Amino acid sequence: MDTVLSIWDFFLTPIYILVICVIGYIIKNTQIKKKSEYKYFLAGLTFKLLGGIAFALVYVFYYDGGDTHSYFLDACSLGRLFFKEPSAAFSILMNNLTPENHTYFNIDTGWPHNYVWRDPNTYTVARYTSILTFFSFRTYIPTTLIVSSLSYIGIWKLFMLFTHFYKENIKFLAISILFMPSFIFWGSGIMKDTYIVGATCWFTYNFYRIFINRSKVLINFLFLVMNFIIILNIKPYVISCMIPCMLLWLNQSYMQNVKSSFIKVVIMPILLIGLTFSGVVLFSNIGDSMGDYGDFDSAIQKAKITQEDLLRESQYGSNNYNLGEIDGSISSLLRIGPLAIFTTLYRPFLSEIGNILMALSALENFILLIFTIVVIMKIRPYKMIQIIKNDPLILYSIVFSIMFAFGVGIATANFGALVRYKIPLIPFYFSSLFLIYQIAKNEKKQKR
Repeated sequence: MDTVLSIWDFFLTPIYILVICVIGYIIKNTQIKKKSEYKYFLAGLTFKLLGGIAFALVYVFYYDGGDTHSYFLDACSLGRLFFKEPSAAFSILMNNLTPENHTYFNIDTGWPHNYVWRDPNTYTVARYTSILTFFSFRTYIPTTLIVSSLSYIGIWKLFMLFTHFYKENIKFLAISILFMPSFIFWGSGIMKDTYIVGATCWFTYNFYRIFINRSKVLINFLFLVMNFIIILNIKPYVISCMIPCMLLWLNQSYMQNVKSSFIKVVIMPILLIGLTFSGVVLFSNIGDSMGDYGDFDSAIQKAKITQEDLLRESQYGSNNYNLGEIDGSISSLLRIGPLAIFTTLYRPFLSEIGNILMALSALENFILLIFTIVVIMKIRPYKMIQIIKNDPLILYSIVFSIMFAFGVGIATANFGALVRYKIPLIPFYFSSLFLIYQIAKNEKKQKR
């Protein structure tokens, strides 16, 4: 196993925790008089840092290695290359993973892991992390803390977005967005998931500020582009889930401001056609950048290959599940679709625990499944659909969660991978589920 921990980790980690928490404390005290929700800022940041430390140590002492180690070591190798061959290092940083650039690595810099280098999406984590290693002196846990803190910015932005609309439910929103145990643990290490969670949440906030709220457009546009690039370079299928949902969100937000039923009937088809056309144009322009996810047939084939890969017990362990074979046809996807969505949202069950870490997700899933059943029993399906349809943010969150759950469920065949891959939908789905319950409850009270 490659060594990632050094004596410097034990000296520097407390210093980095202190510095980050002091910055968090200053931000909280500066903002709390204007925005009361900042009372949760430091607590959320602290939990995020603890999640990062726990994740880092678990992969050292329990898993005895893993992808997070490969990403960190490859980031350090690229960081060293900046001092020996700056032009080559910068070229690699710009995603030019050519055989020629690979030859610049040597025994002094260290070589990137072959499986990471061969996949541009995977190596992107090392590319981005290499920049952060300059600020962490190439130490493992401090680098993890920086990655975790940057991811927290996006998560906090999503929390701010939800509390803007539902301030009276701030406590539960804090739990579902800032303090969900599996969300904190699996989304705080040097992994694809940590970058994606932060970028997805922040991208959602940027989209709202630019196209719906129309405030601070320039700064939000710059961050929207940054987050778009991060997602596109690491997990492009997330973009393919988000864009249609955002166009639906935009349509519903505009239609909500139209009071006349007649005008709604006239305008809605025009808006839908316009937004659909915009979506098609956007996808056609970024299709090449999305690789296997740039068209439907390629995406199905990618899901099929990924499923087959994850079913290999020798590499991924025996925590597998099988929803049915994907044969490349749309009918096979539709057949297993509902079960795939349910599996992503609520499995593994308590009876499917494969290791102690999976127990955390299984217990959380059990509680959330019980809550979902309670919501469905207390609110009629028709009423739930009506609430979702009438609230643009909840509509976006639910549709995105279902689309994302469908994609993850059909492509993932291993619970160990599933608990990580599903985390981008957690704050969206469970916040929305609770809000649906609260809205229905409040409407019932008003009728009395």
